[in-house]
Amino acid sequence: MLFKKNKEIVKDKIPFRFVTSFDMATVTPKLYMLQYEYVENMLEKRAPFRAEHLALFGQQVQKGNVVLGGMLDYPPTGAAVIFRHLTSNDIEQFIQQDPYVINKLVTKYSIKPYIATSGDDLLKDDLLKM
Repeated sequence: MLFKKNKEIVKDKIPFRFVTSFDMATVTPKLYMLQYEYVENMLEKRAPFRAEHLALFGQQVQKGNVVLGGMLDYPPTGAAVIFRHLTSNDIEQFIQQDPYVINKLVTKYSIKPYIATSGDDLLKDDLLKM
């Protein structure tokens, strides 16, 4: 089977999408990454708030707004979530409702544009197109 890749024909390879260059001034982010840093001993401290935290994020999953999310490291030192269909302001408002943030289990967070340039076909609508 033949596939086009950067104007070249590649035989017997699975196609993937990628971008070689772009002008950030013209890019509108399709995805954002939320990163949390947690307090020490998060596994124990999160217990009273975990069900509500998961329910809150579960609502965004059901709406199709979460691409992927989860804790970083084990035991967790933080978390990362990739959102779609939301602005950074939407995400900021959302996390102010998170019981982990409200109860100061999150020591620091950031929301940054995530400029996805490669991925499988499940992400084709989220990838930067040239």
